[in-house]
Amino acid sequence: MGQKKKRGKYGVRRRSVVQPQPVVRYKKKGGLSTGMKILLAVFVVMMVGGAVYWQLSLQSGQQQTVAGIFYSSPTIISNGTKVSLPLSFVEKNKLVFLDLKLEKQIREFTYQGRTIPLYLYRGGEYLPLVIISTPSQKVISGIRVCEPCGSFSFHIVQGKYLDCDACHTKWDIETLKGLSGSCTNYPPPRLTSSVGDSIEIYLSPLGIKVTS
Repeated sequence: MGQKKKRGKYGVRRRSVVQPQPVVRYKKKGGLSTGMKILLAVFVVMMVGGAVYWQLSLQSGQQQTVAGIFYSSPTIISNGTKVSLPLSFVEKNKLVFLDLKLEKQIREFTYQGRTIPLYLYRGGEYLPLVIISTPSQKVISGIRVCEPCGSFSFHIVQGKYLDCDACHTKWDIETLKGLSGSCTNYPPPRLTSSVGDSIEIYLSPLGIKVTS
């Protein structure tokens, strides 16, 4: 049986009164929520980090590939059997080229068992030299030639390899030991030099003279 409804004192049914529930109002807080602030901070960090990484990558790329720079005013001494240039210029530029005017035109000559084909470079009227400042602060001087491929130009790659511009043979920049390519046995033939405030390169072993 269902429940009997209660009646009042005079037989009148009492109605139950439903009390209205209070309306809860939340105050809006000014500014961003904590989650949004975190997302914004992460975004800013990513943008700044990306910019720094791009800049460092650009600088790294510039440092890893070094083209040769010509030095146009070397000093010729000892009756054309020695040449000098400032050490500071070589240390700054890392890879320096010299073209020395020969006292007389030479088609080719032999040095260290190698035949240097000067007729392939500027008509045999100049002796091309290269001076390298290595990462270990060593200075290497030599004849700027890779005769099997007829190249007289090089560049430095990755800060540690001397690379022929023609055949792209690579040599260790500290030792000139061949590492890869078709001309590994033909690095620039070394010349004796002395290093102070200036670099003096001895040409007498070549049996040729240069003029200013």
